[in-house]
Amino acid sequence: MSDDALCARAGACRPQYSPFRVDGDEGGGMRKTIAASVLVAGLAAATVVAPTASASPACTTSSVRTLIPAPVPVLSWVENLGYDKAGGLWVSRVQQNVVERYDARGRKTGTVRVDSPGAVRLGPNGRMYVTSGDTTINMIPGLPLRGRIISFDPTAAKPTARTVARGLGMPNGMAITRDGTMYVADSNLGVVKVRKDGSIDRSWTVRAPKNLAPNATVNGTGMNGIVISGRVAYVTMTQSLTGRVLRIPLEDPSKTRVAADLTSPWPGVVDDIALVGDSTIAAATTTGQLIVVDLPTGKRCAVNAGRPITSVALAPDKRSLVLGSEDGTVAELTGRR
Repeated sequence: MSDDALCARAGACRPQYSPFRVDGDEGGGMRKTIAASVLVAGLAAATVVAPTASASPACTTSSVRTLIPAPVPVLSWVENLGYDKAGGLWVSRVQQNVVERYDARGRKTGTVRVDSPGAVRLGPNGRMYVTSGDTTINMIPGLPLRGRIISFDPTAAKPTARTVARGLGMPNGMAITRDGTMYVADSNLGVVKVRKDGSIDRSWTVRAPKNLAPNATVNGTGMNGIVISGRVAYVTMTQSLTGRVLRIPLEDPSKTRVAADLTSPWPGVVDDIALVGDSTIAAATTTGQLIVVDLPTGKRCAVNAGRPITSVALAPDKRSLVLGSEDGTVAELTGRR
């Protein structure tokens, strides 16, 4: 299927631009696309979650397979996932306090203990970085700030985690720039800038969006997912009146604006996001939808995933997505020509 056909059906992109585009083809020809409906475990037929919190048109669906079955349903909740430089998939299992590595065939090949792990990201130095303390008790104002950023060497036979930053609240999402600066979507504090040496850039952070400080732009709470494209960060909020994505200029976070409203006119429960093009993001929602939005236009389409999804990552080959879910399953979504 061409991406242009997908766009025409969904009405979710500009001419010669696909919200599912994941390669560098500028010619407008046939490109692989990513979209899928996920099979519900234990059922003989595919089912979907009703789009109760979205006005998005449906994306064309595509093929799907379970990459990693839930080891212990719900208890093995997948909070986040990300790839290392060698293509290993690291999965944060927040309730089990571990980050697990899986190979391309879905076999577990390593484990690192991390307290309440959240985002897991590859740093420019080849190490993996994980937010720690991603638990709702850390959202309570006035409690000690126990959130941290942990790092480990994914190539080690038995990776050992070490703390690289402290003083966070409930660090949830994270994005890392080429120079090693870490931007954290903290569900307690808001958006936090952490320097490469682990210190918090407080002059930047004080100007960034805060949790529990709503205004006309920040129409929700619980900073959650974050990605960076160029010199701009895009951030989701767990609870928002419109499923809003914030646009935060890295040079001046006080100039935060609205990037897109993913579930308008309904409230949305948006979790992690992934960058799948220079100006296109895919967002996981706990209502069971993967929402894809073309940021320049705000046009969007959605895939009913059949289970609450927490996280999304672009595979190293850039031709598929992997989804984490609340029930502990990791699914792979691939497109058709």
